[in-house]
Amino acid sequence: MKINNLENLEERIDKDFIWRKVELFQLKMAIEKKNLAISKKTLVRSGIALLCAHWEGFIRTVANYYVVYICCKKIKNKYLKENFVAFKLKKDVKLSGSSVKNSVHTRLLLKVESLKDEVFYIKYNDSPFKRIINTDSNLNFELFDEILQSIGLENIYETKKNYIDNEMLKYRHEIVHGEIYKDTEYNFTEVYNQVLSIMERFKNQVIEAAEKEYYLKENPCKV
Repeated sequence: MKINNLENLEERIDKDFIWRKVELFQLKMAIEKKNLAISKKTLVRSGIALLCAHWEGFIRTVANYYVVYICCKKIKNKYLKENFVAFKLKKDVKLSGSSVKNSVHTRLLLKVESLKDEVFYIKYNDSPFKRIINTDSNLNFELFDEILQSIGLENIYETKKNYIDNEMLKYRHEIVHGEIYKDTEYNFTEVYNQVLSIMERFKNQVIEAAEKEYYLKENPCKV
């Protein structure tokens, strides 16, 4: 996959957001209207599961698009913020951390040094658990924060933690594990509005980061 310019990045992100938003909106409307064929409880259960799926899918997709976009910029690692270079060192850090050998630790330090003049690139594989950034089928607030840090973005969503962990994921876990749904007064519309606002804000945050080159330590032309 190639995302060669900012316009292409925006197009891909907008396209992914729109189809998810349309599908969720259609289900929200069905829940808010009286439906003689399907009970509100059944629709709400379906809505929570779908909302979680789109929440996880969108955050994962956009985060990966952003990293792929930076790869396509062909920037040397030494100009990028450390969180991006860390993607290149995951296996080495894990190996080094599990070893007491000085030689292993030395190889890690040598690799860090050798990476500086290499162009940042990670081959993208759009398969479950093989992507650059994964959500592990459970995008709670803690993991969302980790994704934000991994792509160098500020966590501006602290006030939304309750909606993600308690209002959405808590009920999602009960549903997918076959538990009886008891809360017939669950306010799907409120949680829908909150989660969609996070998704849209994240979309704009990533596009702004790409536009203003927040991924750089400083302007390479000045180095």
